[in-house]
Amino acid sequence: MAEFTHESTESQEEEELQEEVLDFAPAALDDSLPEVEDPLQEINLGTGEDPRPTFISALLKEPLKNELVALLQEFKDCFAWHYHEMPGLDRELVEHKLPIKEGYLPVKQARRRMSMDTELKVKEEIERLLKAGFIRPAIYADWLANIVPVLKRKTGAVRICVDYRNLNEASPKDEYPMPMADMLVDGAAHNQMLSFMDGNAGYNQIMMAKEDIHKTAFMCPGHIGAFEYTVMPFGLRNAGAIY
Repeated sequence: MAEFTHESTESQEEEELQEEVLDFAPAALDDSLPEVEDPLQEINLGTGEDPRPTFISALLKEPLKNELVALLQEFKDCFAWHYHEMPGLDRELVEHKLPIKEGYLPVKQARRRMSMDTELKVKEEIERLLKAGFIRPAIYADWLANIVPVLKRKTGAVRICVDYRNLNEASPKDEYPMPMADMLVDGAAHNQMLSFMDGNAGYNQIMMAKEDIHKTAFMCPGHIGAFEYTVMPFGLRNAGAIY
């Protein structure tokens, strides 16, 4: 039995050390527009030097279209186009905690290789997250996960996901009931107009509990280093419930 476990562990490590292949993000993470959406008209709520685009349906008729544009202009300070305009929610209101079930020890995943092209794209995204203050360098990490870079279909930019499977397995499940999609659709069925707002970086507006930040540590390819999230990232078991 011991020999079988040892061989299985070696086989698993060999698989983990294979080079990461950069692939498109799954539909759940993709920012591409669904085919059922109306044709859109861009409205610039900023200036020529500092454009702040938003979009409304091109099928809207007057005077409703002008009224909607005027409403957006009046309340444009309620929207954000840059990360520095989103300071995050107060910790007294909400923060994300990462309790660990009894008997689970920290896990450091085996390192995975990446191609040079992927490594450069990852470095650009890491610099953007650092500048926004969403991550910080990790020095003494007990938990350490790999990143899984995926391509956004619409822009070709890289989205950094983290393989938090070990951490999620060790975390108790928050059974907060999530909304049921069919009931939401039924509730909107008799309205004449629907308005969709994109909660851009919505998860990242919730802070990680200070004592749990170190558990979100992840390693990057090459000499980029290891980092940890100061805000709630995607991929954690209870992130949806907290959000």
